[in-house]
Amino acid sequence: MSEPSLFDYLNDITEKKDYILDPNDSKNYNPFMINRGLGQHLDTILLADEMNKRHELSKEMHYDFLWYAVDAKKRYGKWAKQDTTDLDLLEYLQSKYAINKEHALEYLEMLDKTEVKKLKLESEQKGGIQK
Repeated sequence: MSEPSLFDYLNDITEKKDYILDPNDSKNYNPFMINRGLGQHLDTILLADEMNKRHELSKEMHYDFLWYAVDAKKRYGKWAKQDTTDLDLLEYLQSKYAINKEHALEYLEMLDKTEVKKLKLESEQKGGIQK
């Protein structure tokens, strides 16, 4: 059998199918990422927080605590992802209109695609010379 992945460990902790952690070979077990995965769900976020506070624990102790503490059930959800807003355009709006980041985000939401393209072109021009 191949080495378990991060998602194999997460599924094992949450669904309780098999105890797959091998204490002698647990190089793919990353406690930080496991805590991050469990932090995506309301019923496991506090357990993940407790494990974040106890980062000095061994991988086996970390896995054991979560194995016995997390209720067995299938959890569905997407991982939180970074916002894909164009940061250069956001900074340009902030400097052009002397507004903060929140207001610049609101401005971007109100604009349609053609207006956003026009602003991007405008932000790339400096002194009549395009980048």
